[in-house]
Amino acid sequence: MSGTARVTSRDVAREAGVSPATVSLVLRNKPGVGAQTRERVLRIAKEMGLERASGGVHRKTSTLLFIIYKQHGKVVRETPFFEALIKGASDATYRNGYHRLSISYFYEHEHASEQLKALQSIKCAGILLLATEMRAREVSQFERLGVPIVLLDSWFPTKNLDSVVIDNSRGAWEAVRYLHGMGHTDIGYLHSKVDIRNFLERQQGFLSAMGDIGRSSDPAQNTIVRVGPTMDAACMDMLAYLDTSPKLPTAFFADNDLIASGCIRALQDHGIRVPEDVSVMGFDNIYTSSFFNPPLTTMGVPKECMGATAVQRLSNIIKGKTDGNTVRISMNLELVERLSVARLQKAD
Repeated sequence: MSGTARVTSRDVAREAGVSPATVSLVLRNKPGVGAQTRERVLRIAKEMGLERASGGVHRKTSTLLFIIYKQHGKVVRETPFFEALIKGASDATYRNGYHRLSISYFYEHEHASEQLKALQSIKCAGILLLATEMRAREVSQFERLGVPIVLLDSWFPTKNLDSVVIDNSRGAWEAVRYLHGMGHTDIGYLHSKVDIRNFLERQQGFLSAMGDIGRSSDPAQNTIVRVGPTMDAACMDMLAYLDTSPKLPTAFFADNDLIASGCIRALQDHGIRVPEDVSVMGFDNIYTSSFFNPPLTTMGVPKECMGATAVQRLSNIIKGKTDGNTVRISMNLELVERLSVARLQKAD
């Protein structure tokens, strides 16, 4: 078999007599490394097959790696949301001069060392890390791969990594304010049983808005129904809740469109009309939400733009076109009005 073995930052670190973290700082043009050490690392990196370009060092490859991290797979699945996210990243990969976006899955409950070895075999210039189901402690193993990383759909205050996220709290706040503007003051919350950062931030936005409209911001004082994050699981949990004959609010805000759809089906199975009896509002604006019965009013997330923005930021880091500061880019949302929310004649 012919060919040259792939050179990694660990190889450079070993040759230069420094730590892989030091090499990573130099390759990313970050501060914190002495001038002589930086010069030595750059020289050795060049000799071993890395070259300096655009003010920084980047690897001789035209591939970006998109890692989809699955802790449990209850949220990150092949849904329209994540399909659009990947499409946006893929399109931007080519626009930024790269020839390939390699998609890889990483499963928390499988052998980490074997999965990391497989990732190391992919010669990539940088990594987009889908961190929806991640916790901060799980990020370090990817940092040790020695290439720039941009987090997507989550962030961690303890990690010095750029991220592109949704403004979840503001989006939920705006959803509640919209429902209030439609005459609803008794507003319930269809909240996922899976506690990822996105849903926790949406809960914060919901409770903040409830306080702003003169209702309680105490979770115990609001109608919060915990349901599964998928359409079927949400439907089953909502059916069980409705079997208790609760007093229903005039409207519900849901953590995402799949939850909203499942709960609408449960309401309809109980003879409760949407929106005539109870309004329901979602979050994400997946493309199927316009085909729900009724078509779903929701908060639209610029999913393809998120993916594209993450690629652009990653490309800038690789090429040394950033100032070295860590940034968190938060995407605004847009109200999408359809038919699942009714206007009340007068507020409660």
